[in-house]
Amino acid sequence: MVLNIPPQLSLTRAVCGSFTKDLNFIYFNMIPLNQEKAKNFLKQNEIENYQIKLVAGDASFRSYYRIFVESKTFILMFAPPSHENVAPFIEIDNFLVANNFSAPKIFAIDKNEGFILLEDFGDQSYSKALAGEEESGALELNLYKKSCDCLIELHKTQSPQGLALYNNELLFREVMLFVDWYLPFVKKIELNLKDRARFKLLWFRLFDLLNRENQVLVLRDFHADNLMVLQNKTGYKSVGLLDFQDAVIGCKAYDLLSLLEDARRDVNEKNRAEILNYYLTKSEVAQKSFLQDYAILSLQRNIKIIGIFARLATRDSKPHYLNLLPRVIKFIIMRLDSDDQIFGEMSDFLKKFI
Repeated sequence: MVLNIPPQLSLTRAVCGSFTKDLNFIYFNMIPLNQEKAKNFLKQNEIENYQIKLVAGDASFRSYYRIFVESKTFILMFAPPSHENVAPFIEIDNFLVANNFSAPKIFAIDKNEGFILLEDFGDQSYSKALAGEEESGALELNLYKKSCDCLIELHKTQSPQGLALYNNELLFREVMLFVDWYLPFVKKIELNLKDRARFKLLWFRLFDLLNRENQVLVLRDFHADNLMVLQNKTGYKSVGLLDFQDAVIGCKAYDLLSLLEDARRDVNEKNRAEILNYYLTKSEVAQKSFLQDYAILSLQRNIKIIGIFARLATRDSKPHYLNLLPRVIKFIIMRLDSDDQIFGEMSDFLKKFI
């Protein structure tokens, strides 16, 4: 067995499958893989005489390894049980596969040690596939339309039972990350009790405007780093889905805006408008209601994200996330500067703190 993991978590560069990053940031909080336990797990599943290579880590404590054995490859997910619960991933993965969506097949599970052996979708994430694209954005348009098709099919599917609702309480708990992390650690501001009460009131007024009818499965992290190009499949099944363990039941608009307002890459502006129109036309949603949901959730999600990035930088020693703030803040300002009257009071309040 050859384990290509930098000794003592040294600072090296690695090329990931679904997440091409400078991994020196990831190593700060990554819990090292127990090689002996991994070896035993793989042996129990008739995998021996293999090579293993770290391919990805993310904003959580999960890490991913590619297993090379003979002419085959697999992905080993390691989710330390002390920090991660693999049950939601397993549940959503099984649901997606059973309903003919392209989530990685699960070959083996060890919940006690946090191991899952998965189908390998290869190296072509949307982010990687689009990294060197020409300004025309033709490939981006093609891939993103397939992603829209995937969402439309997903929204036609009966959602799994027992998932949390993306209700006002959860939506507000997320935007509190802005108050608890972005303001004190990035802006050096502590909200007083009066402003906290105002913050909550304004958000709940917006959340009460959301259309709660015909809610669907929301994958929540539907963006270019988590979407894979599957060359051996066609149509919406050519979209490989990753990182969906936080799925909830909520508004149709959420995953689409995650795709189009990506915190990690710039989407061609012309394409963004065309893709949104493509979804509106093909899905046959009630456009006025959908676009209002889209706008509200856009502001909510981006306010949440700058709170998450501040927390990752401060608590988890991952300062590179601060480099992503300008792109996200641009989306926030776009909403606050819009002519949409629903943001009037919120705009006056938030502009003091962004």
